[in-house]
Amino acid sequence: MLLRGQMMIPTATKLSLIAIVFFLIIPPIAFITWDVSYLGFTNFEKLRVLFSKPYYFEIPFRNSIIVCGISAVLSTILGLILAWLLARRAFKREGTLLSLLTGPYVMPSFAMAIGWVLLWTKNGFFEKLSGLSSPINPYGPLSMIIIFALHNYPLALLSIYTGLKNLSPELEEAARIHGIPSRTISLKIILPLLRPHILSGFILAFAYSISEFGAPAVLGIPVGYPVLTTMIYSFMTVAPIEYELAEALSLVLSAIGITLLAVNYFVLKEKRYVAITGKTARIEIKKGSKLGATLIVLILIFVYLPIASVVFGSFIKTIGLPINAENIGLYHFQRVLNMSRVLNALWTTMLVSISAATIASLLGLLVAYTVVRGKGLESKIMDYVIFLPFSIPGLVIGVGLIVTSGRLYPIIYGTWAMLLLAFLIRFLPYATRTIESTLMQIDESLEEASRIHGAGFFKTLRGIVIPITLRAILSSWIFVFNSSVKELSASAILSVQVETAIVVAFMMFSEGFFGDGAALTTILIALTLATTWIFSKIAKIAVPEIAPTA
Repeated sequence: MLLRGQMMIPTATKLSLIAIVFFLIIPPIAFITWDVSYLGFTNFEKLRVLFSKPYYFEIPFRNSIIVCGISAVLSTILGLILAWLLARRAFKREGTLLSLLTGPYVMPSFAMAIGWVLLWTKNGFFEKLSGLSSPINPYGPLSMIIIFALHNYPLALLSIYTGLKNLSPELEEAARIHGIPSRTISLKIILPLLRPHILSGFILAFAYSISEFGAPAVLGIPVGYPVLTTMIYSFMTVAPIEYELAEALSLVLSAIGITLLAVNYFVLKEKRYVAITGKTARIEIKKGSKLGATLIVLILIFVYLPIASVVFGSFIKTIGLPINAENIGLYHFQRVLNMSRVLNALWTTMLVSISAATIASLLGLLVAYTVVRGKGLESKIMDYVIFLPFSIPGLVIGVGLIVTSGRLYPIIYGTWAMLLLAFLIRFLPYATRTIESTLMQIDESLEEASRIHGAGFFKTLRGIVIPITLRAILSSWIFVFNSSVKELSASAILSVQVETAIVVAFMMFSEGFFGDGAALTTILIALTLATTWIFSKIAKIAVPEIAPTA
């Protein structure tokens, strides 16, 4: 008889899961590491040239550190201000404001970059609508910093907001009782307690910025401002093709990502020392001021301007000409929806994204159950392995899959199956973590009762576990689907014979077809928003709230 806490997963199922996870995640990383190591032994001169020529490594590395470092600081400052306003000021519809303020992160960064260009370029929307000369150069490092900050500040916002909501108010109340001013309480008590969350927000913003490809490609390549991701892309796509050098830079980028997330893990461990439990105390929530409300509105306007610019651009027949009734219409939507290339790309996007979301959610459920309910070493190892792609940029996964497919599964090279593998590797950790967090809150007594009454593993899974975790499964499905639709970095490398819609939109912009690219990007944004809304409604209607068993 199984005792409380023992895992009931059949051995064959558990071994199959371990094999699938390892075969899915390890080969792309292992082959890149092996190739670079082998190159170091057999052709060290090639590696020496890579790391000694400034344009190959030093300049892209320096540019990446500068741009991503400054943007991460700005993201953290913006996240801190907004988190404080939402958590410590009483504004109506706090949840709606939080959703709006975190919305930019679900948009493709390259779309925000394109909107930025359309807004501020010569003869762009700012000049046409205002009659003034554009005060901003839409290309180069400054614009990259702004777009990175606008796209990634929600990471810092959510980290700090969560910290503020979870802080015990006991020290604050004690300080108020002793007459300490509110400003001193904020500076001397609250901010030091928030330090792990602030540092975590900075690290996450930096890590995501340095792994971005779309925005640097749009804003940096036209003016010759390379970063690590665009240099890897150049090695893979511009003749002469240099796979070994792309792999070497990919290894550097992966090392940065893994190091940053390892540091983030140890930073967050500090939280255990700042949480105080005991007597119930009251958090001082002040009335939302007009200044705070105005600041939030201004930030929302500035953040959504690039996206609004893309949507607006999709209705302009000829960008650069005067904006009037004759120059506004559905011309670009009709044009792109009559292109076989676009229709094929949309079909591929839907096929791969739905498949990735479904497989990742089901596989994530099994892996999460194994990790949460399992007590053995294999469960811990699986947890570490499944989390590994979280720290590896999508471009690196794309490079790894190209190398791996030539050795393990050449039959899928250039097919939609390669894209599916890339999306599964990239987003399976998110699906697993989402379901894990729900499983951790569910007592095992229901599963034990099912086993006592003779139900096997899969019957218990189908009758007990899935109904209880269905909301988390649907949430993971939505996340993976939306992330797959807007994924560009791995898709740009892997779209050889089969293209996704986001890659086609990127190529349209690159080739100067701004209106067509804006229309296709608007279609993708509408697709992700509609999918999120529909599945959120389904989750609320079909899945009742089930309180965790104490």
